[in-house]
Amino acid sequence: MPLQILPPELTQTTDKIEIKEPQPYWKPSSLKDGESEEFRLLGCYETGHAIVGWQYASETTDAKTGDLRFNGYVVTRAYPTDASDLARETDWSKPDRPKIDGSFVKPRRFLAWVSTSAARGRLEVLFIEQKSLREQLTEILQEIEDYTWTPDGLANFSIKISRKGTGLDTTYSILPKVRKVPEKIKSEWESKKDTIWLPNFFEGKDPFDGRQTDEKGLPAGGTDRRGATIMPQAKVEVNTNEEF
Repeated sequence: MPLQILPPELTQTTDKIEIKEPQPYWKPSSLKDGESEEFRLLGCYETGHAIVGWQYASETTDAKTGDLRFNGYVVTRAYPTDASDLARETDWSKPDRPKIDGSFVKPRRFLAWVSTSAARGRLEVLFIEQKSLREQLTEILQEIEDYTWTPDGLANFSIKISRKGTGLDTTYSILPKVRKVPEKIKSEWESKKDTIWLPNFFEGKDPFDGRQTDEKGLPAGGTDRRGATIMPQAKVEVNTNEEF
């Protein structure tokens, strides 16, 4: 029987490579100086679509070299006081950028909230690490007479997140604008809201896999609290034009 010399894939006529689209997460730090993006918040803490937690950079020992190397980010509900895998800080003053033993990258608190993007027209998870933005958003959400919610937990307003400056001179701001929820967004949310469950972050699972259950059909994690601090109040009447 003759040997097959060429890999069969080499003779195929297509060069198409299937690449899975990355999950739609968005961070304000992706903005450049002078840029802004607009979003509408969808869902809330009670529905599993808004959480507060901590994220830290992790290091692990390389099995081949024995050296410590970056191992991604870890998300926790509480401040990781006992974490043994905190990544070391980098000495940026030296050309080879060495790690500093005994000095670790500080965990950062974050607010994650499901939203719809005006620019991309899709559901995304806002991942806000900037304390100033969280404080501004909290202040906005406390203005319950002006910025209201539908009974289904959809914001009757949008938020425009802007960035100004670079490096240490960077500042962020949020500008809210009352906007009635379009029927298209209501319909999309109704069909997709159960496919997103942000507390999955804390169990090392994909938030876009929906709420996880055990073999008895009970919610994973039991009655574990999700750590969020904002609970919007629902009101219906909004006197604006129907747009994003």
